[in-house]
Amino acid sequence: MASETNHSTARRRLTRVSLAIVTSSALLLGACGFGGDGNGEGEGDGLQPGDYTVVSQEGVSDSVVVSGKIEPVRTVNITSAVQSEVKNVAVKAGDRVQAQQFLVAMNTEELERQLAVQQKQQANAQADAQANVQQAQQQLNAYQASINNGTHPAIAAAQAQVDQAQAAYNAAVAAEGGPRLINRGMAAVEQMAGQISSLGNATAKPGVPAPPAQPAQPAPQAPAQLAGGSLSKQEAQAALQQAQAELESARAQAAQERDQLQAQVSSATRQAESAQLGEGDGTLEYQVREGTVYAPIAGLVTEVSVHEGDIPQGKLLSIADDSSLVIRADVRESDVPNISVGDRVDFTSTATGKKQFKGKVTRIAPAASGSGSAEVPGMAMGGGGSQNSSEVTFPVEIEITGDKEGLLLGGTARAEIITAEAKDALNVPLDAVYEEDGKKKVLVMATEGEDATSGKVEERIVKTGASNDVDIAITGGDLKAGDIVVNWPDEYRERIGETVEINDPNFDPEKVREAREGKKKQDGEKEQP
Repeated sequence: MASETNHSTARRRLTRVSLAIVTSSALLLGACGFGGDGNGEGEGDGLQPGDYTVVSQEGVSDSVVVSGKIEPVRTVNITSAVQSEVKNVAVKAGDRVQAQQFLVAMNTEELERQLAVQQKQQANAQADAQANVQQAQQQLNAYQASINNGTHPAIAAAQAQVDQAQAAYNAAVAAEGGPRLINRGMAAVEQMAGQISSLGNATAKPGVPAPPAQPAQPAPQAPAQLAGGSLSKQEAQAALQQAQAELESARAQAAQERDQLQAQVSSATRQAESAQLGEGDGTLEYQVREGTVYAPIAGLVTEVSVHEGDIPQGKLLSIADDSSLVIRADVRESDVPNISVGDRVDFTSTATGKKQFKGKVTRIAPAASGSGSAEVPGMAMGGGGSQNSSEVTFPVEIEITGDKEGLLLGGTARAEIITAEAKDALNVPLDAVYEEDGKKKVLVMATEGEDATSGKVEERIVKTGASNDVDIAITGGDLKAGDIVVNWPDEYRERIGETVEINDPNFDPEKVREAREGKKKQDGEKEQP
């Protein structure tokens, strides 16, 4: 669907070429002695057919013509990851749907059963993990309580040993005060020994998890010297220091064991959290959810690829968003520089015949499509000739604006992209304008009346606008509608000021009058509020 250049005034090209051929033939015949009065003094001095143009306010435009397809602004192909039987199809091709409207249902009974089993297993795992947390926490609490209230076996035994050693030390110190103090010291030692023996027989409270088993502690013994009836002060002091060190060791060991219990609580808590979050990989939930399909957008169902009982292997259906239509076409590389985003477009379609539609260019691809596009059947472009399959083309997108009645999705369109335009401008042949001293000029035959067929050749300065291969717009200067412009100024520039006649039997002064009146009518319409 490569493009071709087109012009709104192309209809005059054939006429002007034909007139030029006639004029050239007439001049040749005159030069050879044919025509006229036989003396070579024919009517060749005047303006022949094709030598002049009555200036009119028709406007000038240039364009590029392309052929393309009418398509929705977007199309959504709906697929499903569920490999199960189609249970219900609620739409058919041609139906209009709204966003989130129900479309297709799959048979998900087996998936739902698998999901229920998975959820039950997950619930059991979560309950077990939570029970492990509670048990570990109870053990930690009981152990910490034994440390706080002094019932921890190892710490209690070590504390009793410290107390015994302290009593022994006190007895040794008192020995310096006589037999009475010694007897008191010995009594204190015997009392401490009895307390240590009772701590060794203590039992755990019912209903509280037993703390970790403690290593066997040696039974505190009264210092040998006390048993023998004598203990020096230095020996008693050493024994006290040893007992205090063993107490600190027992406390450190208890703290380490408490930390181990705390680590067990933390580990159980993490496992419970993992069990809470570990609800499978979500595959079953996703498949059950995807088993019911809803419309992601509003639009027209263009294709339904499955039926009830099918097991889909890919696409289920397609929905076209036809709230906005576009024409997608290819433009020849040589025409791309002439096209701009926003250019106005007029087009027709095969389905609607000669009915004109409007649009605008919204996108020009920055890179070529890579291969020439195939010609759309029934849309061969006039004057375009055969298309070379290796021709470089660039995709363009045209938004259809205004009326869309009758346009078919996927239908063909012939679009004219207006690349340059001067509406209501004066229109003269491109060859009638020449440049001299940096100014653009035309030659006109200045007549004294609308019915006159002769006049003086005059030079007029003009300003030009849009042009194509045939015509050019006059946007300013001394030219006005109804003037008779010389098409070939090079042949008459030496005759400026001379009077020439129009030797065209088909010249119609009425056309001059209509051109001038048409300009006045347009000016009057512009002046109205």
